[in-house]
Amino acid sequence: MKEKLVFFSVKHPLSLILIVAVILRILAIIFTGGDNPYGAEMGANSFNYYHIPESWLANPWIVYISRALIGTFSLLIITISYRITKIIADKTTALEIGLLLSCLWAAPYLSVHPKPYVMCLPFLLYGTLLIIKQDNLLKNDEIEKFHRTTFLIAGFCLGLGFAVCHLSLVYYIGILLTMFILKNWKGALMTLIGYIVAVGLTQTIIDLIIYHRPFVEMTALFGYISDYYSFEGMMLYINAIMAFGVILLMLVVPLSLLLFFGYIRVCKKYLLLFLPTAVVLIYSIFSGMYTTDAILTIIPTYLIAGYVGWKEFYKNSAFWTKNKWLVWTCYVLFALINTILLVISYITF
Repeated sequence: MKEKLVFFSVKHPLSLILIVAVILRILAIIFTGGDNPYGAEMGANSFNYYHIPESWLANPWIVYISRALIGTFSLLIITISYRITKIIADKTTALEIGLLLSCLWAAPYLSVHPKPYVMCLPFLLYGTLLIIKQDNLLKNDEIEKFHRTTFLIAGFCLGLGFAVCHLSLVYYIGILLTMFILKNWKGALMTLIGYIVAVGLTQTIIDLIIYHRPFVEMTALFGYISDYYSFEGMMLYINAIMAFGVILLMLVVPLSLLLFFGYIRVCKKYLLLFLPTAVVLIYSIFSGMYTTDAILTIIPTYLIAGYVGWKEFYKNSAFWTKNKWLVWTCYVLFALINTILLVISYITF
């Protein structure tokens, strides 16, 4: 049985990951609850125009079907993250990233509920994938000319992410800034055009239908958040503790400490993953609100950069090579704590 499982994981790694993810999400569909997870949420935390009538929640089949559809859509997070990791690392590391995103204790619950900061991730990740793939091909001289269409599609996908969750704008600003630093002026321009087209279409057509005037949701959002920024020393200190506390606790100590080290280590090598993620982290500190929500939009990219960086360091470190027991102790502790938290999430969420 063990040999068959190993063979299957080698031949069909992504299929194995998705099977595990589907099983955990089916359990989440059946057992998790939540405070009106299908009603409208307020502020920057919300879907644009998103609302399911309260009366619908009286029918459990609608609830289960909604969760199943959302859970199915969330599998794209795992699939695209796997593809990004394969570009910058190898198939084994991609398999491990996929399993982490499938089994992380909060992932099943978040993946079957209409949380905007999770639902926007397939759009953000696919846009990121296209940009990283194009950048990698150009660096390796595998293509001769600049592909405008690829960057236009990437920008359009990132713009659709904004249509789902306004907080994703911060991530796109990080992408744009990174492309400027890499001097990819044409790519930055094309993604900006694609982004504007996506935002323009979603924020005008839908707003005209609902409110009879464009950009109502955007205007309301930016007016709402303008009063919440704080630059006071104590508040920045508290917000910073909250932001990094969320990162460390959500990704589970001791693995989260290794991931943080790996993330810092690849700040130059994988700038297209590092900088947009860092921009969102900085935003979460200065904004003073929705810290957890903002950080959830960068969990996959943070995890990819951190884990790849950690593995690269581990393979080239004489100390860690001689003390593999210490690494495996960290992994086993993570697995035990994560499993306990996963069971608790099914019971209490």
